[in-house]
Amino acid sequence: MAHTTDLRDPTATSTGQPSEAIPGAWSKIKLICSRSVFWTYRRGSWQYDIIVIVILAFIFLTPRSWYAPQPPPPVTGFLKNQGIIDLGRIKGNGTYIVDARLVKLQSGQKKEDALRDILSQRLQKPVTVVSADEILDKNKTVIGYTVVVQP
Repeated sequence: MAHTTDLRDPTATSTGQPSEAIPGAWSKIKLICSRSVFWTYRRGSWQYDIIVIVILAFIFLTPRSWYAPQPPPPVTGFLKNQGIIDLGRIKGNGTYIVDARLVKLQSGQKKEDALRDILSQRLQKPVTVVSADEILDKNKTVIGYTVVVQP
């Protein structure tokens, strides 16, 4: 005859809490979560259909503002030094391209004054702005300036 070995202590008393139901419920929740994350349900099952519906609901019901373009990153020290391109000299006048974000940093100044200050600081000598033309992107947004300066 086969003898069974019972590992539970028959004299142990219950605390009155449904402790046996909780581990069973947690194991079921873990199983559902792991199957959902790793997509182990068969195609055509109701669980598979629910996962697809949740994904489609997320795609179509999320607000458009979540996917809106983010504001441009703040101007860093690297940009301050690298936001100016020297195009060369013609008849003693220097031609430069200056990033528009650098001009925006100089708040409270006119465009020409801000460009003069930026280029004077970069060239380490006073300059006079001869002309400043805007560089526009396809959306008519100012992305920079072509500046001709006189030393």
